[in-house]
Amino acid sequence: MSTTTRLVTVDATGSTNDDLRQELAPAGRLDAAAADRWPHGSALRALAQTAGRGRSGRDWVTPPGVALTVSFVLRPLVPGDRLGWLPLLAGLAVRDALAPALEGLPWRARTKWPNDVVVEPSGEGKVGVDGEVPGWGRARKIAGILAELIPAPGGGDGAGAPVRREEAPVVILGIGVNVGQPPEALPVPWAASLRSLGAGGPRSDPGAVLEAVAPRLLRLLGEWEAAGGDPDGALTATGTLGQDLREACATLGARIRVSTPGGDVSGTAVGLEPELRLRPDGGGPERLIMAGDASVRAAEPDGRT
Repeated sequence: MSTTTRLVTVDATGSTNDDLRQELAPAGRLDAAAADRWPHGSALRALAQTAGRGRSGRDWVTPPGVALTVSFVLRPLVPGDRLGWLPLLAGLAVRDALAPALEGLPWRARTKWPNDVVVEPSGEGKVGVDGEVPGWGRARKIAGILAELIPAPGGGDGAGAPVRREEAPVVILGIGVNVGQPPEALPVPWAASLRSLGAGGPRSDPGAVLEAVAPRLLRLLGEWEAAGGDPDGALTATGTLGQDLREACATLGARIRVSTPGGDVSGTAVGLEPELRLRPDGGGPERLIMAGDASVRAAEPDGRT
């Protein structure tokens, strides 16, 4: 695949993220020789994954040939304090890559803060989903993203962008997309696959999804880097990259409940910075929600989730 600097495909593994972390930082710090073998834009793909991880350590297991499970090695030339945009950019890339496969179907793909891609009914026809799932409504999760940081040797204060890739921290960016699972094989009621939505043909093949995701991801990263890590400074055909990120995000404008280690809070999502700005129910100052271990669910009209 010409859009990556290196692509390695294995039949099966526990977790592509774990494999790359062990390869790149076997002693807990970045190994220079391993980093040379896995340059910026390289990727490890598994045809089956037996011990994949989502956020908060959730398991994600995929049988052979039905899902895209891939991890990219990225060394963005942006200030360290702007790396929080990276999972959102990855979500936008996946959203864009899935759009052709959903053409003609009553679904549209959107992002969900901080690192999911979901499909929502588009209003263009009958949707083959019965009822609503608490916390998800009629939306269904089709892809997830997991970003893990390996600091660069010597660290840094995060204020300035590294000049060379060799000086940048490594981000292992795992992307999982449900592609060929039939409805009965999906692990949770709020999951969907391209097959379960009615997509077929070559666009619903995991390899074809990777061929669409990789160039889109690397192009978005290039635009983001050129703007110094500020998506609002990156011009696109429709405005700015920041506008594209916010318009793609189904969380913005929605009433949600956020669970954090410090407790739950419900309100309306009003900003993306890349942290989520929340206007709490009942008034009071707006709150900035960090991604971390925060879990976001749709709030029911009476406040229940």
